Amino acid sequence: MQQPFSEYIKIIGKGQKGGRSLTRDEAYHAMKMVLANEVTGDQRGAFLMLLRTREETPEEVIGFVDACRELIEPEVKNLTPTLDIGCYAGKRRQLPWYLLAVAVLANNGYSVMLHGAHEPGSGRLYASIALPQLGLSEVSSIEDAKQQLTDKGVTYLDLSYLLPALDTIIKLREVFGLRSCANTLARLLNPTAAQFCVQGVYHMHLDHKHCRVNENYPSIDALCFRGDGGDPEVNGERETELFITRNGETEEVIMPVVADKWALKDKDMNVNDMLDVWAGNASNLYGEQAVLSTLASYLVLLQKCDVADALSQARQLWAQRDKSATPF
Repeated sequence: MQQPFSEYIKIIGKGQKGGRSLTRDEAYHAMKMVLANEVTGDQRGAFLMLLRTREETPEEVIGFVDACRELIEPEVKNLTPTLDIGCYAGKRRQLPWYLLAVAVLANNGYSVMLHGAHEPGSGRLYASIALPQLGLSEVSSIEDAKQQLTDKGVTYLDLSYLLPALDTIIKLREVFGLRSCANTLARLLNPTAAQFCVQGVYHMHLDHKHCRVNENYPSIDALCFRGDGGDPEVNGERETELFITRNGETEEVIMPVVADKWALKDKDMNVNDMLDVWAGNASNLYGEQAVLSTLASYLVLLQKCDVADALSQARQLWAQRDKSATPF
């Protein structure tokens, strides 16, 4: 007897002539079954890798996001940040300087929700590793995150607290050797339904796909761009296309180059270097440019200002930071 989920595998796996993409409704029901563990391990693997082979359509991703948001842990609704930022890529060439941009926002009255995951054996430096060294202690519950958001204006929650089933799928990369749609879905999750959200992506054209998805959620203002290593960090060494979606429509804004020259790869990746730069005891060409460009990009989203004004504000806020305290 054919199992119910097999129908979804047949739809996407029947070949170039016989197969087709899922509708939004089909994608919603399929992903809901996957997240609820109502499929076998073989079915889940086949489904995820078929999607990976031909890539998910925006319509499918929208259905998947609908399912994910419906199954988020209920207590998460008690968190009410202004800005949501997904931190899923992990840094490989440079430190996660964007976290200092987040610190500047938090120190200036913005409440920020960070969330992410880590993939075993990736060799990347994740936000969850760097943040405690920057002054934001690790929390072990959603209730602790709520208190931290009140006290610090910022918190970080691992995906395992928000949607454990999606976190499990992300960690299957170690089994498959390939990313799955879960990496995209986590970035789009915005688990607290914050008014503003930031999504950093890596692969070409993924930013365009994110825009099509974001346009289906008009109550959320979203910023998406190809960030350094796929994290929500603007590299000041190159011109960056910022895609800002408001009220279901997307606008493209260009963040110009602010760097005078290119920086070498950071071989040490020592978070203490970030603390030294914050305290004004050291300088880092790549890092300071990344902080300014990233902070300015966030301000374009939050304040609906133009790039020139955002860069001016970013420089001022960075200069006025409290160098005598830790970032968080």
